[in-house]
Amino acid sequence: MTNKEKVILKLKELSLNIDGSKEYGVDALTISNMLGLQRNQASHILNELSRDDEAIKINKRPVYFMSKDVYEENKDKFKLVFQYLKEESSSSFTNDSDSFREIIGAGGSLKDVVQQCKSAVSYPPNGLPFLLIGSSGVGKSFLAQKVYDYAKNSSYINQDAPFEVFNCAEYANNPELFSAILFGAAKGAYTGADNDRIGLIEKANGGYLFLDEIHRLPPEGQEKLFLFLDKGIFRRLGETEKKRQANVRMIFATTENPENKFLQTFLRRIPLIVKIPSFKERPLKEKLELINTFYKREALNINKDIVVNNQVVNILINADTYGNLGKLINAVKLSCASALNSQNEKKSKVLKIKINNLPKDIIAQDDEMLINELNIKDMFISCLEEKENDYFLVSSDRAFEFTKQVIEIAQGFANATVASDQFLEDGIKIFNELIDHIVFSERYKSSRSVIFKAIEKNVETTLSFMNLNYGIDYLVNSSEIIAQLITHFIESNVSYDDENISLILEEVNKRFPKEYKLALKLVKDVEKNLDLEIDKIAELYILIYIKSLNKSTQSNINAVIIAHGYSTASSIAGVANRLFGKYIFEPFDMPIESSPLDISAKLLEYIKTIDTSKGLLILVDMGSLETIYILLEKEIYGDIAIIDNVSTKLALDVGSRILQLQPLKQIAEETTAKNVSTFNYIESTKKKTDVIITTCITGIGTASKIKDLLNSCFNEDEVKIVAYDYESLKSNGREDFIFKQYNVKLIIGTNNPDIEDVPFVSLENLIMKKADSILTSTLKGIVDKNIIEKINKEAVKLFTLENVLNYLTILNPDKIVDQVEDALTALERSLGFKLENDLKIGLYIHISCMIERLVIKDPIMNYRNPEEFEKCHVHFIKLTKKAFSVIEQFYRVEIPISEIGFIYDSIKNKVKGFDI
Repeated sequence: MTNKEKVILKLKELSLNIDGSKEYGVDALTISNMLGLQRNQASHILNELSRDDEAIKINKRPVYFMSKDVYEENKDKFKLVFQYLKEESSSSFTNDSDSFREIIGAGGSLKDVVQQCKSAVSYPPNGLPFLLIGSSGVGKSFLAQKVYDYAKNSSYINQDAPFEVFNCAEYANNPELFSAILFGAAKGAYTGADNDRIGLIEKANGGYLFLDEIHRLPPEGQEKLFLFLDKGIFRRLGETEKKRQANVRMIFATTENPENKFLQTFLRRIPLIVKIPSFKERPLKEKLELINTFYKREALNINKDIVVNNQVVNILINADTYGNLGKLINAVKLSCASALNSQNEKKSKVLKIKINNLPKDIIAQDDEMLINELNIKDMFISCLEEKENDYFLVSSDRAFEFTKQVIEIAQGFANATVASDQFLEDGIKIFNELIDHIVFSERYKSSRSVIFKAIEKNVETTLSFMNLNYGIDYLVNSSEIIAQLITHFIESNVSYDDENISLILEEVNKRFPKEYKLALKLVKDVEKNLDLEIDKIAELYILIYIKSLNKSTQSNINAVIIAHGYSTASSIAGVANRLFGKYIFEPFDMPIESSPLDISAKLLEYIKTIDTSKGLLILVDMGSLETIYILLEKEIYGDIAIIDNVSTKLALDVGSRILQLQPLKQIAEETTAKNVSTFNYIESTKKKTDVIITTCITGIGTASKIKDLLNSCFNEDEVKIVAYDYESLKSNGREDFIFKQYNVKLIIGTNNPDIEDVPFVSLENLIMKKADSILTSTLKGIVDKNIIEKINKEAVKLFTLENVLNYLTILNPDKIVDQVEDALTALERSLGFKLENDLKIGLYIHISCMIERLVIKDPIMNYRNPEEFEKCHVHFIKLTKKAFSVIEQFYRVEIPISEIGFIYDSIKNKVKGFDI
């Protein structure tokens, strides 16, 4: 029986036995444990069943699966799954009505702009007024219209709600007439006012008013407007008694710096300022799509297919068009009109746009723009209504699943739950499957996007550089493969959690620093040369691919070449790396005038990124450089060997010995015996400093305060204390850099990061006097018996709840303890069980620090996946909000979801089976 068949049977068996009103399904870890499979293998099979519609996938935390057959046979039993599928269906429908999706760049350069606009629309009860900033023609009016459409489609305003537009420049020199138009006028208010007149404010009641060129609004107008923004009341011109009310959502737009053009009292009434990037600031993909869209309009208008010459596209991309999209649209229209006016083009079925059809002011800007450096092809635009499928690629569900899998195994690797070999084996398999899908699936079979060739050319150049300098032997089709990958991520409409992927890449970088450096260089070269923005996930894929090409030696000896001159070290390292086909040597080219101190500083920056515990081998060109070890030996863990008179022959001899896994000292002795060189060998004398780490689940700030408290108890010259990030400890374990730098004897904090062979003492145990024996045993090898007794006595005096709170917060400990006690008592009643004393003390500390953060407006917002937490733990959030309502009112704060998440984790870590 295959593993897939085993998983299918086990999933059906477990699905039949779950309680559908309490459980969503079965997670991959449960199945992997029951079948003896690796978790990522079980996850891969389950995801495959989901794609094949044999299993239902529930994207909770963790991800759950259910047999599709079992669910279909008895839907009534599985209420939670039914509700989840219903909500997913509803969510999909809602997304389809998102008017912002029509905006080019909504998921790219305008992503933040769109999110800000959505926030302004959705803010209760009646949205927020906001100011659009951008140079002329960037699309401020168009965006305002989309905001109005979004508000209607999302039911924030009625379907028949008005949308009024007014350009303030029209009446900039007549403030009285402006007031009449905006606020209305009473009969007789001015000459010719024969009747009462309704203003734009009243016309826009219940909807939106868009005021363009708001910087032309005179000060008198600003004063009247900020009164309306404040109170929602106004008077018509000529009225003195009657106050009118209107509920109007306001959008303002300007091309000017608001600080220079507005009264500060008016500016303070606008809580949100949204900056729209210019055409020049847009990435290449969006520029191409905009050009394509504008020519598409003309193709439909004149009912002719259009072919735009590649040089025309190149000029429009690079033209420094003052007027932005407005001028670009005009340039497109004029080029079509010019081409259409040609006698030959009148008869042709296809309109060909050439350079001479462009407006002269755009052509004359820069002769260099005529060079097609991006290898852009001619652009074909059909006059049919359908949007061409061969211009911009769309990500498929299958491609998205591949990427979710690679993120999952990379997360496991970063968390040390997936072994290095397994990560690389699974990673390259998924990489190849994704490339096959991109190249051979029907959707991509005949496609070659406009920017593909430009990317391929750049990748080829960078790969050639890597081969020359780092010995990375790439395949004939490597540049095409990587270009396909990058193009896919540039042109797909799917976005990934860049913040999470960045954290994963940080951890992967610690294990594969050389490969990460090369992957990053390749991505940055493409981004810089082609003005593109590449998704972070591409870096992970490229790193995996480069690692598959660079199957490096098992030796952990790091070797560098330092030589004076423009590229002496690079040339020698490049030849050696290329001949070995391995990234062995790191080159450092130093100017002739560089001192040993300059060289040491540069070398130290590199050393910080590598593990030198197995030794560092330095090849130098001059005897004077032999002395740099004096500046390095105090910073390096591991032996140092320095060999002079570096040459290509010497580097090849050293490289071959590194590949043979010879010890560092043997390499130095035998190499110098065969070559005209001498060596210095410096055995490591640096002993790792004994330290105690302080840490806190909520961040380094509280950890630093715990350190300060301990420093009142431990003298710095007796015991060194280091404040350190909890998430790094939890995720990296023993692999974290802190353990390479220090000999960690003890961890003190609010939550246990579970580091192997390192004891942990919680703050609550220190307060409850339960940590004496651990402290004594830990300090025994660091300080003498008398000092240990003194420290224990000091700890008894210092570690009382009130004193700890006094150290960690600015709040009155007597008052805050009572307030937190009341809140926790209310929470206990709601939860239906008593919290243990050590947990309560831990919560006293955590919640007191939380209140201080909220009071000083510095809450922790980086809780992992807050949206998922909010979705899965609605009841707990509600109970917590209710229990802490008095504290919120007393301190005039609001506890965010992220902070509630940390409270939840604190309880879950101590209460077995807690899940609400």
